[in-house]
Amino acid sequence: MDPIRKITIKAHLFLGLIIATVVCLGVFVLGEFGINATWPAFFVMISFFITGADVKNLPRIFIGAITGLILAYLLLMFVVPSITAFGPTLGLLLLVWIVIFLIVFGGVFVPHAFNDFAFIYFTIALIFAGEAAKMTPAALISEHVTWGLTAILGGGVILACIIACITLARKAGVIPPADAAAH
Repeated sequence: MDPIRKITIKAHLFLGLIIATVVCLGVFVLGEFGINATWPAFFVMISFFITGADVKNLPRIFIGAITGLILAYLLLMFVVPSITAFGPTLGLLLLVWIVIFLIVFGGVFVPHAFNDFAFIYFTIALIFAGEAAKMTPAALISEHVTWGLTAILGGGVILACIIACITLARKAGVIPPADAAAH
Protein backbone atom coordinates (compact mmCIF):
# COMPACT_ATOMS: atom_id res chain seq x y z
CA MET A 1 0.00 0.00 0.00
CA ASP A 2 1.11 3.55 -0.73
CA PRO A 3 2.60 5.08 2.49
CA ILE A 4 0.73 8.34 1.87
CA ARG A 5 -2.60 6.50 1.98
CA LYS A 6 -1.76 5.19 5.47
CA ILE A 7 -1.66 8.74 6.83
CA THR A 8 -5.00 9.78 8.31
CA ILE A 9 -7.41 12.25 6.74
CA LYS A 10 -6.70 14.57 9.68
CA ALA A 11 -2.98 14.50 8.88
CA HIS A 12 -3.70 15.23 5.21
CA LEU A 13 -5.90 18.12 6.28
CA PHE A 14 -3.04 19.66 8.27
CA LEU A 15 -0.49 18.96 5.53
CA GLY A 16 -2.79 20.64 3.01
CA LEU A 17 -3.32 23.63 5.28
CA ILE A 18 0.42 24.00 5.91
CA ILE A 19 1.52 23.68 2.29
CA ALA A 20 -1.28 25.83 0.83
CA THR A 21 -0.70 28.57 3.40
CA VAL A 22 3.08 28.65 2.93
CA VAL A 23 2.73 28.62 -0.87
CA CYS A 24 0.31 31.57 -0.81
CA LEU A 25 2.49 33.47 1.66
CA GLY A 26 5.47 32.74 -0.58
CA VAL A 27 3.72 34.16 -3.63
CA PHE A 28 2.71 37.24 -1.63
CA VAL A 29 6.19 37.87 -0.18
CA LEU A 30 7.96 37.28 -3.49
CA GLY A 31 5.49 39.67 -5.12
CA GLU A 32 6.30 42.29 -2.50
CA PHE A 33 9.94 42.01 -3.61
CA GLY A 34 8.80 42.58 -7.21
CA ILE A 35 9.31 38.96 -8.21
CA ASN A 36 6.38 37.82 -10.29
CA ALA A 37 7.96 34.72 -11.82
CA THR A 38 7.68 32.53 -8.73
CA TRP A 39 7.97 29.21 -10.56
CA PRO A 40 11.67 28.65 -9.69
CA ALA A 41 10.90 28.68 -5.96
CA PHE A 42 7.94 26.35 -6.22
CA PHE A 43 9.68 23.83 -8.44
CA VAL A 44 12.21 23.43 -5.62
CA MET A 45 9.34 22.53 -3.29
CA ILE A 46 7.69 20.23 -5.83
CA SER A 47 11.00 18.50 -6.58
CA PHE A 48 11.59 18.00 -2.86
CA PHE A 49 8.25 16.26 -2.35
CA ILE A 50 8.49 14.23 -5.57
CA THR A 51 11.83 12.83 -4.39
CA GLY A 52 10.37 11.62 -1.11
CA ALA A 53 10.83 14.76 1.03
CA ASP A 54 14.41 13.75 1.85
CA VAL A 55 16.69 16.68 2.71
CA LYS A 56 19.63 14.71 1.30
CA ASN A 57 18.22 15.47 -2.18
CA LEU A 58 18.36 19.25 -1.70
CA PRO A 59 21.91 19.75 -3.05
CA ARG A 60 20.99 17.92 -6.27
CA ILE A 61 17.78 19.93 -6.55
CA PHE A 62 19.40 23.33 -6.01
CA ILE A 63 22.55 22.70 -8.03
CA GLY A 64 20.57 21.06 -10.82
CA ALA A 65 18.20 24.04 -10.91
CA ILE A 66 21.07 26.49 -11.34
CA THR A 67 22.69 24.26 -13.97
CA GLY A 68 19.46 24.11 -15.95
CA LEU A 69 19.06 27.89 -15.83
CA ILE A 70 22.65 28.41 -16.95
CA LEU A 71 22.20 25.96 -19.82
CA ALA A 72 19.00 27.73 -20.91
CA TYR A 73 20.80 31.07 -20.83
CA LEU A 74 23.70 29.68 -22.86
CA LEU A 75 21.33 28.20 -25.42
CA LEU A 76 19.69 31.61 -25.83
CA MET A 77 23.09 33.26 -26.27
CA PHE A 78 24.05 30.85 -29.05
CA VAL A 79 20.68 30.55 -30.78
CA VAL A 80 21.12 33.46 -33.22
CA PRO A 81 24.56 32.36 -34.47
CA SER A 82 23.37 28.76 -34.68
CA ILE A 83 20.22 29.68 -36.60
CA THR A 84 22.24 31.93 -38.89
CA ALA A 85 24.66 29.10 -39.63
CA PHE A 86 22.24 26.15 -39.88
CA GLY A 87 18.77 27.60 -40.41
CA PRO A 88 15.92 28.03 -37.93
CA THR A 89 14.99 24.41 -37.33
CA LEU A 90 18.38 22.72 -37.48
CA GLY A 91 20.09 25.60 -35.65
CA LEU A 92 17.73 25.36 -32.70
CA LEU A 93 17.54 21.57 -32.64
CA LEU A 94 21.33 21.31 -32.68
CA LEU A 95 21.59 23.46 -29.54
CA VAL A 96 18.79 21.56 -27.78
CA TRP A 97 20.50 18.27 -28.70
CA ILE A 98 23.81 19.49 -27.26
CA VAL A 99 22.22 20.59 -23.99
CA ILE A 100 20.21 17.40 -23.53
CA PHE A 101 23.30 15.36 -24.31
CA LEU A 102 25.27 17.35 -21.71
CA ILE A 103 22.60 16.86 -19.08
CA VAL A 104 22.37 13.11 -19.64
CA PHE A 105 26.04 12.35 -20.24
CA GLY A 106 27.31 14.91 -17.74
CA GLY A 107 25.27 13.20 -15.04
CA VAL A 108 27.78 10.35 -15.09
CA PHE A 109 30.54 12.73 -14.03
CA VAL A 110 28.77 15.53 -12.13
CA PRO A 111 25.43 14.11 -10.95
CA HIS A 112 24.71 17.01 -8.60
CA ALA A 113 24.74 19.44 -11.54
CA PHE A 114 23.59 17.41 -14.52
CA ASN A 115 20.40 15.66 -13.46
CA ASP A 116 16.63 15.62 -13.84
CA PHE A 117 16.32 18.93 -12.01
CA ALA A 118 18.67 20.58 -14.52
CA PHE A 119 16.47 19.17 -17.28
CA ILE A 120 13.31 20.51 -15.61
CA TYR A 121 14.68 24.03 -15.11
CA PHE A 122 16.22 24.10 -18.59
CA THR A 123 12.90 23.13 -20.14
CA ILE A 124 10.79 25.57 -18.16
CA ALA A 125 13.20 28.47 -18.67
CA LEU A 126 12.88 27.94 -22.41
CA ILE A 127 9.11 28.40 -22.21
CA PHE A 128 10.00 32.08 -21.95
CA ALA A 129 12.28 32.01 -25.02
CA GLY A 130 9.83 34.18 -26.99
CA GLU A 131 10.11 36.91 -24.38
CA ALA A 132 13.87 36.40 -24.17
CA ALA A 133 14.22 37.08 -27.89
CA LYS A 134 13.02 40.64 -27.25
CA MET A 135 15.37 41.25 -24.31
CA THR A 136 18.80 42.81 -24.25
CA PRO A 137 21.64 40.53 -23.11
CA ALA A 138 21.82 42.47 -19.82
CA ALA A 139 18.08 42.03 -19.22
CA LEU A 140 18.36 38.34 -20.07
CA ILE A 141 21.19 37.89 -17.57
CA SER A 142 19.18 39.78 -14.96
CA GLU A 143 16.14 37.54 -15.57
CA HIS A 144 18.16 34.32 -15.23
CA VAL A 145 19.98 35.58 -12.13
CA THR A 146 16.60 36.53 -10.60
CA TRP A 147 15.27 33.05 -11.40
CA GLY A 148 18.36 31.46 -9.84
CA LEU A 149 18.08 33.55 -6.68
CA THR A 150 14.34 32.88 -6.55
CA ALA A 151 15.04 29.14 -6.73
CA ILE A 152 17.75 29.18 -4.07
CA LEU A 153 16.55 31.86 -1.66
CA GLY A 154 12.80 31.79 -2.27
CA GLY A 155 12.64 28.02 -2.69
CA GLY A 156 14.89 27.52 0.32
CA VAL A 157 12.82 29.77 2.59
CA ILE A 158 9.51 28.32 1.41
CA LEU A 159 10.76 24.78 1.92
CA ALA A 160 12.25 25.64 5.32
CA CYS A 161 8.91 27.12 6.41
CA ILE A 162 7.01 24.03 5.26
CA ILE A 163 9.46 21.68 6.98
CA ALA A 164 9.35 23.75 10.19
CA CYS A 165 5.54 23.79 10.20
CA ILE A 166 5.36 20.04 9.56
CA THR A 167 7.89 19.45 12.35
CA LEU A 168 5.78 21.55 14.74
CA ALA A 169 2.62 19.72 13.65
CA ARG A 170 4.37 16.40 14.35
CA LYS A 171 5.42 17.58 17.79
CA ALA A 172 1.82 18.63 18.44
CA GLY A 173 0.69 15.16 17.38
CA VAL A 174 -1.54 16.26 14.49
CA ILE A 175 0.72 14.65 11.90
CA PRO A 176 2.34 11.28 12.55
CA PRO A 177 6.13 11.01 12.74
CA ALA A 178 7.95 10.58 9.41
CA ASP A 179 8.71 6.93 10.10
CA ALA A 180 5.04 6.17 10.93
CA ALA A 181 4.10 6.28 7.24
CA ALA A 182 6.42 3.37 6.54
CA HIS A 183 4.62 1.05 8.96
